[in-house]
Amino acid sequence: MVAPFLLLLILGMVEFGWLFANNLDVRHGAREGARLAAVNFPEGPPPNSGSPSTNTAALVTEICSRMQTPENADLTITSAGDVGDPATVTVNAPGETLTGFIDFLLPSTLILTSTVETRLEQTATWNNVSAEACP
Repeated sequence: MVAPFLLLLILGMVEFGWLFANNLDVRHGAREGARLAAVNFPEGPPPNSGSPSTNTAALVTEICSRMQTPENADLTITSAGDVGDPATVTVNAPGETLTGFIDFLLPSTLILTSTVETRLEQTATWNNVSAEACP
């Protein structure tokens, strides 16, 4: 009689831990992305050899590579591009459970999101990115 409740409790703890770890991954991805944007990854200070679209693709790829679960994440990166201007990085990823056992307790569209804003340390050589999926 008690076994179903214990199973629910144990699997609930596992699922909560899994979602918490995924949420931390999204938060760290936004933080890492903001830092990379602030230091003008990948080219460093101007003048640079890459085009803005090439630099944007490299920035998005690097942010995604620093997250453990990037396959379903969407990135948004915006800034005016001058030194001292704010750069905002937003990472959105679907919250997916590990076992599916407690899906009935969660909203049908659980989205893990994090937004980090930082100031640019160098002039940006990348373009603004609007909801680009991780490669």
